[in-house]
Amino acid sequence: MPARPASPSKPPSRRGLILLTACLGAFMATLDTSIVNIALPQIAREFHSTLSQISWVMVIYLLVNLSLLLTSGRLGDLLAPGRLYLLGLLSFTGASVLCGLSPGLPELVAARALQGVGASLMLGLAPKLIALSYGEGERGLALGLFSTAFATGISVGAPLGGLITSYLGWPYIFFINIPICLLVLLVGGRSLWDLKAQMAWAWRAFDLWGSLVLTLALGSLLLGLTRVREAGWGDGLTAGALALGAGLVLVLIFLERRQPAPLIHGELWRRWPFVVGSTAVVLCFAAVMGTFFLLPFFLEQVYRYSPDQTGLLLSALSLTNAAVAGVGGYLADRWGNMLVLRSGCVLILAGLVSLLFTGVGDTTLGLAARFILLGLGFGLFQAPNLSEVLRGVKPSQLGLAASTNAVLKNLGALTGITLMVTVFAWLDLHRVRLGLEAGPGLDAYHWAFAAAVLVAGLNLIANLLPRNITKIPRQDAKSPKQKR
Repeated sequence: MPARPASPSKPPSRRGLILLTACLGAFMATLDTSIVNIALPQIAREFHSTLSQISWVMVIYLLVNLSLLLTSGRLGDLLAPGRLYLLGLLSFTGASVLCGLSPGLPELVAARALQGVGASLMLGLAPKLIALSYGEGERGLALGLFSTAFATGISVGAPLGGLITSYLGWPYIFFINIPICLLVLLVGGRSLWDLKAQMAWAWRAFDLWGSLVLTLALGSLLLGLTRVREAGWGDGLTAGALALGAGLVLVLIFLERRQPAPLIHGELWRRWPFVVGSTAVVLCFAAVMGTFFLLPFFLEQVYRYSPDQTGLLLSALSLTNAAVAGVGGYLADRWGNMLVLRSGCVLILAGLVSLLFTGVGDTTLGLAARFILLGLGFGLFQAPNLSEVLRGVKPSQLGLAASTNAVLKNLGALTGITLMVTVFAWLDLHRVRLGLEAGPGLDAYHWAFAAAVLVAGLNLIANLLPRNITKIPRQDAKSPKQKR
């Protein structure tokens, strides 16, 4: 029988404060992904750094954050999740201060790594805090607001970073986190501190070796995928990182089969809604974020827009996504998750198909309409899908399930970027620098968009599958009443 919806563990006033603090933390963590990108040229000039050197300011944050998300989620199941979230918040803010005070690039990269640790705790635990505070029938709107905060951080980062860098200097893009942290502590510190752990701590319940191997495996795979877009598939470091990551995944599978409380939890992956929802996350983010990676180059090279005009035009996608994410969760609570997320998948596919028919004569309004269509679909998809992923999951496993979903989002995004680079390599254009005037032509971008359409089509097919199967039958000879 389907699991009964979990009842809220906090009164409405307290759970509203918890939701607000979770949203503010997501805003902080994603803001620091986009806001730093604008300041990189100024930082590189001040520290006399090369492009490859300054790229580590972005890469190290991504690697550490994603590599620790699953571990953070599991710790949130074993320890008091609110207090862990506050630890992540304080670590992130303290590291932000260190970033702004950094005298050189090595110190800045080290501080960004510490920021990644704090961000992994906030992003890994925020969905669990929401799921503990809201029952399944009312969780959609809360998760939609969380998705809105997540998208808003990405959306406002670029323009806000430009203003701060121009008028105050790059250190202040990090110091801006201080007042946000104080607001979180003031609004929800007490409510978070009072949240209890869902199970008693025991070393046997924490998969230490699995956490270490998983962190190294994800770090290696993410490093390899990041290097693909910079140096291509033939680069030695790229091949070595991907091979090491694949080997560590095999080691992880061997270890997890022998752990009493594995980090890659078999009970989660035997749940059909979790499997389908997780697959859909990877496919959806690969299609949308892979396309989003190419759009700035597409607009500047094919249509000759300036960087300022490109950023403004792309805000049609990101702002629409941010505005609709909360609406998607609200509608899902009333119409059902599947209707809303399937509608989002259709809109995503329609938006990507429309890019196949772009031409040099297209107007700015016509391009913006295509991006709005993508943003609408992306915003409608996320919260209902996360609600489906968490449906029926035990409270003691909510942190692990939510953090797994966060990891898969980013793995999907990096997979999509890698797919775009692979298309250009297949067209023998991988040696052409995307930032040069004589870049790839319109046909090359159409081939890349076609690949994204294929992935979006697979995403729609995956989401047309029913999700009312509670568990996937185990393929062994044991009876259902034997060891779970």
